[in-house]
Amino acid sequence: MKKLFLEELKCIVESEVPLTEYRVERLQEEFGQSPFLIKQFYQLLLEKRHILPFIDDVEAAVYDYIVSREMAQAKTFYGATMFVAEMFGTTQTYVKCKVNQYRQPASLKPSA
Repeated sequence: MKKLFLEELKCIVESEVPLTEYRVERLQEEFGQSPFLIKQFYQLLLEKRHILPFIDDVEAAVYDYIVSREMAQAKTFYGATMFVAEMFGTTQTYVKCKVNQYRQPASLKPSA
């Protein structure tokens, strides 16, 4: 569900659609996210909109960004991944795998 939520926000940002109160309410109903988180992730994607078309896995990109931000605030990798896991209601192992996958060079990623 989190991945669908992030993909929806990515589409909204790429389409240059403003985040109105109506849209926040719709996202809140559809995905069960708080208005605060919806606005926070919208802002994050808006800041990175110039690279969004090149991101295959928006979920991994968001996890990596938040983990990096938390580590810049003196958290360890363990603490940062735990923070993201709690934020998204998933496991720390899943977050670590997604971050490692995102950080892996394109030449080493399996092709479809």
